[in-house]
Amino acid sequence: MNLLFVTHRNVCPLIGGIERVTYSVVEALRDIYDIASYSLYTEEVLVEANIEEVFIRKERLRADDDVQQVIDCISREGIDVIVVQGSVIRVNNLMPMLRKAADQCQIPLVFVFHQMPGAEFRPLDLGVLYNRLCHGGNKKSALRQLLIQTLYRLAPCIAERMVEKKYKMPYMHADKVVVLSKGYIAQYNHFAKGEESRYAVVNNMLSFPEGKNVDFKKQKEVLIVARMDERPKRIKTALKIWKKTCNPEWMMRIVGYGEDLEYYKQLVLKRNVQNVTFEGLQDPLPYYRKAGIFIMTSACEGFPMTLVEAQQCGCVPMAFDSFSSVHDIIQSGRNGYVVPNNDIDEYARVLQKLMNNDTLRAELAANAQKDVLRFSRENIAKQWKTLLENL
Repeated sequence: MNLLFVTHRNVCPLIGGIERVTYSVVEALRDIYDIASYSLYTEEVLVEANIEEVFIRKERLRADDDVQQVIDCISREGIDVIVVQGSVIRVNNLMPMLRKAADQCQIPLVFVFHQMPGAEFRPLDLGVLYNRLCHGGNKKSALRQLLIQTLYRLAPCIAERMVEKKYKMPYMHADKVVVLSKGYIAQYNHFAKGEESRYAVVNNMLSFPEGKNVDFKKQKEVLIVARMDERPKRIKTALKIWKKTCNPEWMMRIVGYGEDLEYYKQLVLKRNVQNVTFEGLQDPLPYYRKAGIFIMTSACEGFPMTLVEAQQCGCVPMAFDSFSSVHDIIQSGRNGYVVPNNDIDEYARVLQKLMNNDTLRAELAANAQKDVLRFSRENIAKQWKTLLENL
């Protein structure tokens, strides 16, 4: 079987979440089932890294309406299935063109949605929004977010119609729509208004090589690994929780980069939040191995690999109950904690409990390292193979 993966950016695991997930899937299908994959992408991001190439061939799409280029690729490489790694608007908008190519070559077209449906309506903090409008680079995007948020409060039906195309177009043109958690089927279909039999669920697989449980030497560190983007990630809330815990023996390390990074740095200084370091864009693996606790305060996530990565490294995760897939990953009280959404006091209380109880952290970490194996590359690759064979 030969697959054509269509992505927004060229696939490199260091670029972003969708690229990292795509790389892992392609590598696993190649290694386990000898499935060959080819890459077609819309935007080039240059990364200086010694990364093994997992695609037989990569090709940049010359134009968003170049159906002949896609047909030529399908014919030349003997493609059996097109897999679109979607959620970015530009990629979603390729679906009518890709449908034409798939129909002409008589092959199926699969669309994978890498977000939480309805994430557009999660509010952006007004302080962050003001900072973006005054100092940020993409003022048009910030204004559109403000418009959608305001309209959603006043006339939710109109606001939903503004984003409906993002969901309905892929559904209309795909043979199968894949979401990352069972709970997302109804949420996606709220916009697409289709048949739930057209959906499938495939979780993301482990990012790091699998092995036996490792007794990492843990430090008194709380870790955040995230894109510095306030609307989905709510790092401002994490800083508020951290200030409430007031434990001078512990350090918080924040790994990641994004448009709101400078805002967070200024906020830490302004509010005198102690024991916080911003590490920037780094390989997160060494940080997972050292940290005892991982915290996530996101308002929305698709299937957050950082929670899975933390569990894999024995770093006990915490998250708000703000997205369906959190329950696919964390069994609260067994391998981490899920806190009621927006309950900052409860989050701080549980975090303090974890920081003050070495035995509890060790027990949860051991459970996490065992439980996370259900997302092994073998298990998830098998889900993909079953999906592809039944199209």
